[in-house]
Amino acid sequence: MTPAARPELELREVLAIDAVARTRSFRIAAGLVNTTQPTLSRLIASAERTLDTPLFRRGWSGTETTPAGDVAARVCRAAIMAIDSTERAIFAGRTGVPSLPRNLRSAHLRAIEAVTRERNVTLAAKRLGRSQPELSRTLSDFSKRFAVKLFERTGSGMIPLEPAKELTALSGAITYLLDRLPEQLRQLEGDVVGRVSIGMLPFSGQDLISRAFARLSNMHPNIRLACVPGSYNGLVEALRRREIDRIIGVLRGPACPEGLEEARLYDERFAVIAARDHPLRANGENLAELAATKWVVAPHGTPVRAHFEEVFAALDLTPPTQTCEMLSFGAAEQMLIECHSVAMLTYGERRLGALRPELREVRTPFPATPAPIGVTRLRDAPEDQALTAFETALTALVAEEA
Repeated sequence: MTPAARPELELREVLAIDAVARTRSFRIAAGLVNTTQPTLSRLIASAERTLDTPLFRRGWSGTETTPAGDVAARVCRAAIMAIDSTERAIFAGRTGVPSLPRNLRSAHLRAIEAVTRERNVTLAAKRLGRSQPELSRTLSDFSKRFAVKLFERTGSGMIPLEPAKELTALSGAITYLLDRLPEQLRQLEGDVVGRVSIGMLPFSGQDLISRAFARLSNMHPNIRLACVPGSYNGLVEALRRREIDRIIGVLRGPACPEGLEEARLYDERFAVIAARDHPLRANGENLAELAATKWVVAPHGTPVRAHFEEVFAALDLTPPTQTCEMLSFGAAEQMLIECHSVAMLTYGERRLGALRPELREVRTPFPATPAPIGVTRLRDAPEDQALTAFETALTALVAEEA
């Protein structure tokens, strides 16, 4: 094999990509691979230049892989697993040996493989386009670093010992993986790729997001999907930082923050839900009992919570203090089944008609207020293929249920 056919990514770059992808943090990854954060950043930048594509971006939960980064991370993880396997084969039963993944260098593998195949250091150096003394120093560095003998020098040449054979096989395995990485990245060019990160407001539109994601995943498997629950204010800040791309839930209307724009999809309505055997099931008209009962509510700063408090204020009632805040629709419904609480949630008629059998809607004197569900985005957000595909899927689902 000629030097030009060698893997272009260096092993230190492979280790860096794997560490950042697994930890989602340059700081944590630097500690994992025992290097500094600036050095790690330089390794990632070098890998991105080699592959001619960005591998990571800042996201809601830290550093996220791009679609190309997903592909590269899978290949790098396979390479690290191959190194781990070789480490176990060579150093079985030994203690105090430096970590092979952290200390192995591409130059080590190239030198060991070349000498194994040529059985001669001078010929191996010529094969690699290096000087004989330089190649000898590389072999010596590996042997001293790991306290292992690689070759037996004989009159007929350099005879590879078992560690050299294992490392030569490892070199071939890594070459096989990394040589195919550019082609795997090129395959992304024929599909819609990118990130769709959706902020999900409590209780509203959650079913729609999961169904749109399922449809999008079937149509465009290389799009990276993320659903981020949170309060309205927290999600707006994430939207402004471009850590998420859209917010789905109850719209704010005139109270929509500056720089954002809303697009209505459909209407749900606020409904009070309780367990089928809850004491309020036949007595929800009693305002005092409604104020005294325990409620499952959305967190402060969300449209659902604001409506909840406005309803009580309009009836000259103090909002209940015995509340349980939740972000997940499913968790809220399960809470109602397990305890004597009630919740104010938003439902479309289809979902309300398919309410879990353990639950029921409670009649109350609260106004029948619609809850407009829609998409909130940055007004100056650029167009993006992946987001366009998501919004197309979302619109189609709404139309199908109209």
